[in-house]
Amino acid sequence: MKEFTALEYIKIDVASNYGLDKETWETRLDWFAKHEEDLDKLISSAEEPALYFAGVQAYKDALEAIPSGYPVSFDATTSGLQILACLIGCKLSALRCNLIDTGSREDAYTSLYKDLCLLTGGNAKIERKDLKRAIMTSLYGSTKVPIQVFGEGELLAAFYQIMEEKIPGAWELNKALKELWNPYALSHDWVMSDNFHVHVKVMGKEDHFVQFLDEPVEVTTSVNVGSKEGLSLPANITHSVDGYVVREITRRCDFSKEQITYIISLLNMKGKSDTRKKDKMVIKLWGHYKNSGMLSARIFDYLDEKNMGLVNSVVIGILIQSMPNKPFQVISIHDCFRVLPAYGNDIRKQYIQIMSEIAGSNLLSFIASQIKGKILTVTKMGDISKDILNSEYALS
Repeated sequence: MKEFTALEYIKIDVASNYGLDKETWETRLDWFAKHEEDLDKLISSAEEPALYFAGVQAYKDALEAIPSGYPVSFDATTSGLQILACLIGCKLSALRCNLIDTGSREDAYTSLYKDLCLLTGGNAKIERKDLKRAIMTSLYGSTKVPIQVFGEGELLAAFYQIMEEKIPGAWELNKALKELWNPYALSHDWVMSDNFHVHVKVMGKEDHFVQFLDEPVEVTTSVNVGSKEGLSLPANITHSVDGYVVREITRRCDFSKEQITYIISLLNMKGKSDTRKKDKMVIKLWGHYKNSGMLSARIFDYLDEKNMGLVNSVVIGILIQSMPNKPFQVISIHDCFRVLPAYGNDIRKQYIQIMSEIAGSNLLSFIASQIKGKILTVTKMGDISKDILNSEYALS
């Protein structure tokens, strides 16, 4: 992974907010160098004028060594596709969304659009934004939106062919997740590796009449009622992993130095207390790790000299070593992470570290088994965990 200085990250951020967020780092830095003298004149033509203006002011302050507190932004590239690729270990899917480096900054929506145009001989008379909507929603289980975009003829068939051929693992997993639906269950429930409980009610519509001004008026309300089939599980499972990534990045980046120093001092302790409330949480989190392959940094909040022997200190030490040297604050909005420019390298490293851990884990089997109430073993397409650690633009 290429590393940059804090000042370079501000330049990259300015270029990104101008509209070059899908370009390589070098292209963004070159653009900034070329337009440095005219930055103020370009505000009105920026895609994100407010953020662009703020970035330009932060750059000016940095040149004068004035702290501005301005955070630069990093977005996961097609985060839903990234998560599906990690869960199933699909290299082709991972290449499309920058999890595996290709030497350039990939845009899955644009590249799949080009593939569709090539397959149809240029007859796909749709815009990239419409294809993006179809891809994004179909990877969350939707069948309605692709029909809205493509109709029900040859173009729709071509779209599904592209999805099956170009991102095969993500597409097959998306279809498989629908099959986890429990007919007529009132909810689907599972627990993530950090013991975050996911409880998704199955909601339906109920029509009834009320009297208003002596006239019957039909009112539709949402009710918790089971259904034979449903399409929401692909989206809900993907979002639950997305939420875990956000929580884990925050824990691993905005940590307490005193707490980590204390945990390190415990690594040789052998206490196995298991009766206290914090002991039970250590046992629970360690159990989630053993079953899912994902160890949450939340466990640091419960470890002490009396229960350290309940866990493998080597595994704890490896987790600590993977974290940044210095803590820093992270502002996260879904799959966008904002940090002070000095921590740009650290946030990128943490993101690919966590995505690599997901790719090397049993998280998919862990979740699927809970939903179905029986042990399910998922065979992955391959192990892409090490490749992800060399990703350049997974978070860019």
